[in-house]
Amino acid sequence: MDHPTTRSKPVEPRQRRALKTRAALLEAVENVVASDGNDAVTTTRIAAETGVAVGTIYRYFVDREALLLATYEATVARIVAQCLATLDALPSDLEAVDAARALLSRYLEVADSIPAHAGLLAAMRSIRPIEADQQTDVHTGITGDLLVPFLARYATDWESLEPVRLRFLSVMVSTMVDLYLVTSDGDARARLRQEIEAHVALMVERIGR
Repeated sequence: MDHPTTRSKPVEPRQRRALKTRAALLEAVENVVASDGNDAVTTTRIAAETGVAVGTIYRYFVDREALLLATYEATVARIVAQCLATLDALPSDLEAVDAARALLSRYLEVADSIPAHAGLLAAMRSIRPIEADQQTDVHTGITGDLLVPFLARYATDWESLEPVRLRFLSVMVSTMVDLYLVTSDGDARARLRQEIEAHVALMVERIGR
């Protein structure tokens, strides 16, 4: 059983060795989730996998949930980085709907290529409710990292969008994508994919009005 320490705030690693240790912990969590599922992640298991003392783990992560969330966010960062590379490579004169479809396809493709991502996503949703996403600043997270760069390139006058509307669009698309990624049935996935593409197309159309 995990026994968190009384430390209320984790250490933010700055030195190369500390950064390397933190990265090793996240990699170990990802490997355990991919092989044995979320429930297998404990600080004791991660300590055994990495050779890092349990007490050291708690220096970086206040508890098991923080460890899972950080690992999830690390996988999202990798997905976003590849999507941004795809966005940069798309023709600037491409129709906005086609560009959105290409970006969505790339996101789902990269997410599916990470064995632990769906499991980490499920863990994240059990820890952090959707309502928390609605409180996020529009310039942070998926909205700021991916949606805003897309809109800046393909949507005219997108800056006139009210923050609340931009946040709603981000939460709506993210929620549908999350549902798709945690769905294992092939037929259900295909139907969800069609629904997501239709809603994204409508979203792009409405922004252009």
